[in-house]
Amino acid sequence: MEASAARQEGFGGKLKVHALSASYAMLKRARGIGIPLEPEVEYLHDPTADFDFNESFYFNFTDPKRQVGGWTRIGILPNQDGDMGAIMLYAGGSRILAALQTGKVECDEGGLRFGDLSYRRLEPLKRWRLEFRGEMMDVENARKLPELKPEVLLTQGVEVDLEAEGMAPCFDFKDSDPRALAEMLVRARTRLADLRKVSKVSSEHYEQAMRVSGTIRIGNREITFAGSGHRDHSWGIRDWAAPRLWTWLTCQFGEELAFNLSRVAIASVDIYNGFVTRDGANYPLRRAQLETGFEDDGVTQRGLALRLEDTGGMALEVTGDALCVIPLLMESGGRRTLVNEALTEYHWGDRVGYGIAEYLHQLG
Repeated sequence: MEASAARQEGFGGKLKVHALSASYAMLKRARGIGIPLEPEVEYLHDPTADFDFNESFYFNFTDPKRQVGGWTRIGILPNQDGDMGAIMLYAGGSRILAALQTGKVECDEGGLRFGDLSYRRLEPLKRWRLEFRGEMMDVENARKLPELKPEVLLTQGVEVDLEAEGMAPCFDFKDSDPRALAEMLVRARTRLADLRKVSKVSSEHYEQAMRVSGTIRIGNREITFAGSGHRDHSWGIRDWAAPRLWTWLTCQFGEELAFNLSRVAIASVDIYNGFVTRDGANYPLRRAQLETGFEDDGVTQRGLALRLEDTGGMALEVTGDALCVIPLLMESGGRRTLVNEALTEYHWGDRVGYGIAEYLHQLG
């Protein structure tokens, strides 16, 4: 009886996978998903009236020779009093430099400017220029950032001038593999009604692996930057309190290979998504497994191991070690959310690459 029930459950699961994957494939065809993105998507989109509507531009960058890097984000909040902007630099060891921008973003045909921070659109879908000139908080121990008062922190004059160029076309996250998505939903016993909740973390979303070059000046020290990075453009509702957790990993192994892994868990939904960039092309993930080792607090990532398989048949086994973790605390919807942003060293066989490992946790 038990064997018969297991066979029936397995058969029923296969039917569900087939039905879901066929439905999603039909939806992709009907909506034109999979067609290359047009340059117009790089510009601002018409917002909804939702308070949490957010159009976000994000870039990260690492230099493997110097083990320095950083990330920056501008979030446009048309239905709120102010926008969000930040730039963080990993300056070696546990030291970081941080600057937050306040007010409203200025937008024109060339890009975005927010205080001392600007993103210039040099060639839609291909090249951007990132610039910052101003004072940044100088923090010796990144872990202490939430406890520190900006008015008592030392500051440092910083200039950032970087150009980011795509290694491959942008990857539209709606272009995920239908069968892989269906298998994850069935395996997790996902309630279909909960799928709508995923739209609370930016329903429109594309990313791109980048090569990055330029200069970073910290005080009297000038760094000739030659490395790589990753960018993200998303728009839609972004409610930081909606997911029970998410994980977002990026890494570039030089020009040879880059990957992104995104995990979003909301209610009964627990979905992995992402892609591998190789040979100038993007391959959606077919399967993903991730194990993370945390410190005693249970939320600060220490190390990770993942196995990825893309739709081109390539399988990767990668490990990662967090080098410097920046904890960011946010409050939304009466809940406290922690986002840990870690400069991470990744290993793929005998190759070493760098990138960002981002983990979100709800603290209550």
